[in-house]
Amino acid sequence: MADPEPNDPSTSGAPKTPSVWAPVIAIILLVPAVTYGMAEFLIIPKLRSAVLQPKTAAEQSKKDAPAKGEKGKGEHGKGEEAGDRFTYDFESVVVNLSGALGTRYLKTTFTLYSENADLKKIVDQNKKQLVDVAITILGSRTLAELDQPGSKNVVRSDLIANFNQAMKSNLVEQIYFSEFVIQ
Repeated sequence: MADPEPNDPSTSGAPKTPSVWAPVIAIILLVPAVTYGMAEFLIIPKLRSAVLQPKTAAEQSKKDAPAKGEKGKGEHGKGEEAGDRFTYDFESVVVNLSGALGTRYLKTTFTLYSENADLKKIVDQNKKQLVDVAITILGSRTLAELDQPGSKNVVRSDLIANFNQAMKSNLVEQIYFSEFVIQ
């Protein structure tokens, strides 16, 4: 038999190089865990505290002011006053989605907010026109548009702009959805 060559690395007692798979496996396992930890314990708590806490003393006093009760009811909703903000609810607005051939619909309930004490009176006077505007805006949306991130904010902005245009004033300051169901 032949003696092994002295420079042959396979037979020498030289240390083996470490596997490249160990760092790859560590990265694959650690990155999702670190991402989850950062989101759960750092980012989400900061977002919650920023959203839930009023930013100014004036907002805090509005938040602490007692609600003054219900002001009246309309056909599809009711108006009420909470602090310096007046509200009007549009309940169960149902529309067929565009491009769905009548097979998909959107059911939504939303509340108008304003600092104008005449909100209920003005909305009641324009109720049929505002319902038509809401049906037109909501019914013009496709399922694909409503599946996009931020689509509710786009719908909200369109409703505010078109409601204010229909009433020829800047009465509606904000709209909050309490129900937004796509079937």
